[in-house]
Amino acid sequence: MTPESNDKKKRQGVSWVGMAVALVLILFGSQWIAYFVRDTIVETAAAAAPTLPNYVNYFADGSYISSASNQAIAAYIQQFPEPQNAQVLVGMNTSAIWSFMTAYVAGGLKVDCTYCHNLNNFGAETLAEVGNEDVYNRKNIAREHLRMVADLNQNWIATLAQYPEKQPSGAQVICATCHYGEPLPVAWAESQYGVPDNYRLPLADYSQPLQEIRRLQVTGKGGQQVSLDAVQFNQYTMYHFNESLGVGCTHCHNSRYFPLYEQPAKNYALHMLQMSQHILANYQESMNGQEPSCVLCHRNQVRPPGSAAAPNNLPAMLNSEYKPGN
Repeated sequence: MTPESNDKKKRQGVSWVGMAVALVLILFGSQWIAYFVRDTIVETAAAAAPTLPNYVNYFADGSYISSASNQAIAAYIQQFPEPQNAQVLVGMNTSAIWSFMTAYVAGGLKVDCTYCHNLNNFGAETLAEVGNEDVYNRKNIAREHLRMVADLNQNWIATLAQYPEKQPSGAQVICATCHYGEPLPVAWAESQYGVPDNYRLPLADYSQPLQEIRRLQVTGKGGQQVSLDAVQFNQYTMYHFNESLGVGCTHCHNSRYFPLYEQPAKNYALHMLQMSQHILANYQESMNGQEPSCVLCHRNQVRPPGSAAAPNNLPAMLNSEYKPGN
């Protein structure tokens, strides 16, 4: 081989190496640009996303209130600085009630005041005064829902503190917790993922079939007959929990022995199931005939979005720290 051919091969080798290095630099450079652009977009979107400290992952800015409603309530507050017919939000002046209604009631449903009120008389009480049967009925339902909010916060959310190994997050039930910006929320989708479309939580008779499995789990012994249908239904229920909260089994269970109550969240889950039973037994009519579901409030998050972030965000008579006589 001549010196000229050696030099030529060397030059070719150097050329291929250079091309390879250039290709690597281009690939890494394009990846860096892609990551930079993506991260910039994500960071910009996160910075632009509206947040309010009084809500958990929910935004209500008052844009759903019409200018006519704002003008009407301003005149009403001037005429009646103290409310005319407050039945739930007692002890609050008209201005404070209006602020609460805008942020939490109208805000939770993303509706205008006319959804529940006659703008000519916010204190209208009878059907004749309200002038519209649908509006009249919604006002009464709203009151019933506020009573339910007070009940759930004071008698169920407050008692989560009985499990000292896991302190409650402080989130409070309020309109947006279930409605999340929808006037008529849907507790159960027509088509459910991972479970039969007609699946519902075992609330009407909680003793069956989950109680069968609970006995078997607690004893850990054979000789107990548990139907395959009961086992499958239990699996559906657990899957509903997982999907609703966006968690895996170990969020509530010791993976080495599922019957144990070592994970604090397992007590929380049972407590929330019992609260759902309470809702079904006492408030199903005001829930538009629907049965409670975990996803209605949790929406794939452990801390329900649309809940009030802390007790002091709500009027005293609605939050978990309310004490009669205070």
